[in-house]
Amino acid sequence: MPPKPLQAPSLHRRLAALLYEAIVLFGVTWLAALLYGLAVSQRSGMMDRHGLQAVIFLTLAIYFIGFWLRPGQTVAMRAWRLRVVDANGHALRFSRAGLRFVFGWLWVLPPLALAWLAGLNHATGLGMLFGWMILWALASYLRPDRQFWHDAFAGTRLIDSPR
Repeated sequence: MPPKPLQAPSLHRRLAALLYEAIVLFGVTWLAALLYGLAVSQRSGMMDRHGLQAVIFLTLAIYFIGFWLRPGQTVAMRAWRLRVVDANGHALRFSRAGLRFVFGWLWVLPPLALAWLAGLNHATGLGMLFGWMILWALASYLRPDRQFWHDAFAGTRLIDSPR
């Protein structure tokens, strides 16, 4: 029996794509940081770090929203044959892609904010981050369609993409 059209791909494939995405984003954010550092003559990572954080946030927004709007796939999603669509299976509009980007931060912000508020060291915060990401991924099993919660909140779906 074939999977339902808007049923989520396997958790294994989605997490593999997430790992691949992290590798791609390392290069994307590195380039953005380099260009920003050259533009403002930044001599250390602590110098004008809030400006750097804003530039990286905007770079990530442009990367994700741009790819989700046009082909519906980032570089990693294309490699793993995944596509993001709206709840009805149509291509995303800008507002829906923006919502998905904002809700996607639920993968990392809750544990990082908690670690910062509690004054925890970096190693403990990193451990909390990985633990949270595992729980957040497994929470998709609480949904009948197996979609991640940030997709449910944003009204989007991650689906299989034909070759």
